[in-house]
Amino acid sequence: MSAQNQNPFEHAEYSSNPFEDSHQIQADVPLTEHAGKAEVGQEYTSYTQYGDSQSSVYQTSTPANPADDPKLAAKAAELRRREEELAAREHDIRAAQAEADRIRTQGKNNFPKFYPLIYMSIPAEIPKAHQSTVRFLYNIWLALLGTLGLNFLACMLMLISGIPNGAADMGVALGYCFTITAASFLLWYRPVYNAFMKEMSMYYYFYFIFNGFHILFSFYMALGFPSTGSAGLINMIQVFNGHHIFTGILCVFSTALWFVQGCGCLFFYRKVHQHYHQQGHTFDQAKAQVTSSAVRNQAVQNAAWSAATSGRV
Repeated sequence: MSAQNQNPFEHAEYSSNPFEDSHQIQADVPLTEHAGKAEVGQEYTSYTQYGDSQSSVYQTSTPANPADDPKLAAKAAELRRREEELAAREHDIRAAQAEADRIRTQGKNNFPKFYPLIYMSIPAEIPKAHQSTVRFLYNIWLALLGTLGLNFLACMLMLISGIPNGAADMGVALGYCFTITAASFLLWYRPVYNAFMKEMSMYYYFYFIFNGFHILFSFYMALGFPSTGSAGLINMIQVFNGHHIFTGILCVFSTALWFVQGCGCLFFYRKVHQHYHQQGHTFDQAKAQVTSSAVRNQAVQNAAWSAATSGRV
């Protein structure tokens, strides 16, 4: 009977309550009682010891002050020098790249070669379909320079040979070498260059007007009226009548070059005029572009004048 009334939970195997939290029990036990065991107290202690050992390792591995070590100071100075060299080299590369970008977008002055004032490049600025035309016109302009030089030399020899009005011819021919050179480039070659580059009616009309005058001037010079600065046909006859053979030969070349100049310009004048009509340019477009350019230039001049007067005040 007593054995039946015996509590089965009083068995030694069940001496403790299985529903109690063992972690709570361990937490309630003082850390000193877990000495020598792999319990919470020991884990905390080992962690603190590990942290102390790590801090000691970091303290021992901290480098010394470079100023105290000559070798470290020399290495630091060498690194600083290399950094400065790299920075200077990078600055030079950036400056060169900026200059290259500026030249690519704006162009570097390359004409005339002995004193560059403007940028001019037929392969870079003129469409490929019209490069041959513009190049021929440029060669005609170069031939004009040679014609002016030969004409001046022939007039100078006419003066030496005693031809009447030789002094007047030589003086006018010398003036042509400067005035016609500049005027022909600015008034008809550069406009036709810009016309093919920008396809603007305004530049075509400038070319038609001034190159038309140049064609008439070339044939006029080929005739060679006395005292006009020309070693053309009439003056050539006078030279041969005076039996000045060498001077006469130069006058023959001068006369031929003036005729070639006029005929060449006339041929390309017609060719440019055909292209002008094919592109659909009109005189009204040219007037509008001239007016717009004049207004824009006037606005720029007014702004410059305002800036100058405000600076004075």
